[in-house]
Amino acid sequence: MTGQNPYQGSPPGDDKGVGDSGPPYGPPGYGPQPPYGPQPAYGPPYGPQPGYGQPPGYGPQPGYGPPPGYGPQPGYGQPVYGQPGYSPYPIDDPTDVVGTRVGQYLLDGLIASVPVLVLFLVLTAIAGGVAAAGSGAAAVPVLVIAYLVGLVGAVAIPFFVFAYWPSTHGGQTPAMRWLGLRVVREEDGGPPTLGQHAVRWLLLIVDGGLIGLIVVSTSQRHQRLGDMAAKTLVVRA
Repeated sequence: MTGQNPYQGSPPGDDKGVGDSGPPYGPPGYGPQPPYGPQPAYGPPYGPQPGYGQPPGYGPQPGYGPPPGYGPQPGYGQPVYGQPGYSPYPIDDPTDVVGTRVGQYLLDGLIASVPVLVLFLVLTAIAGGVAAAGSGAAAVPVLVIAYLVGLVGAVAIPFFVFAYWPSTHGGQTPAMRWLGLRVVREEDGGPPTLGQHAVRWLLLIVDGGLIGLIVVSTSQRHQRLGDMAAKTLVVRA
């Protein structure tokens, strides 16, 4: 009993002899396994696998280019500084003639005021001559007539220059013709009527000076109050 090998013989309850080849004592499935070489259906181990190429949709997709509206737009010209014809403004504004309008107003005002001034001087001289030749009572009617004629002239001559003349000459006063300007209707660009020119002329009383310059410089389409009321624009001819 003392020298007996515990691993010899059969386990209790087993009637097989020692030499019988029974199942191994290790866990089932731990015997020699199939080789670890390339397995079928795995394909070449390091080559490109089917389906592992560039997935569709990762290339340049439609719509990932420059969005519409970011390229050169009509009216902007080619955006290269120094290129002939390049302008930083989208559209050349034909009403942006503020400086030219100041010169036109001064010239037309001179044309209208010089005849009025001459008329007053002539009438005053006549009244003075009558007063010197006769009694002072005789000079009074002459002075009154001279005053009324001068007043009519002070209204009629500017009306002729600023309203009647442009209504018969394609929307241009004499100075506008010299400086390349024109008055047009706001809605369709046609020549304004005599009534529209008359409205523009009458409102020169309100905006014929510094107020008009401020309004023309700051309004969206460079209109003074007379233009807004008459629905007209002053543009390049």
